[in-house]
Amino acid sequence: MSSHTFSQKKFIPTPPQKGSFPLDHENLCKKYYLHYMTCLQKNDDNSSRCRDEAKEYLGCRMNNQLMEKVEWSKLGFDNQTDHSSNKNN
Repeated sequence: MSSHTFSQKKFIPTPPQKGSFPLDHENLCKKYYLHYMTCLQKNDDNSSRCRDEAKEYLGCRMNNQLMEKVEWSKLGFDNQTDHSSNKNN
């Protein structure tokens, strides 16, 4: 064994600020995820045609603390009215 490993500092991972969020182990938002994925499949992966479904999914994740609550405008939904606020509860 090498004696160098005992003097090394312990690595403490930190989560990224954006780009990743906790998995939905309890399937709280699974139906919104499936609606979004079905929409993408029907529309040849054209996400602009599935904006309402994406917003519902992200709203569900925010309401269930699976991601940080962020203003819709910061997620690219500044030109839409809020259709999903009552559907996620």
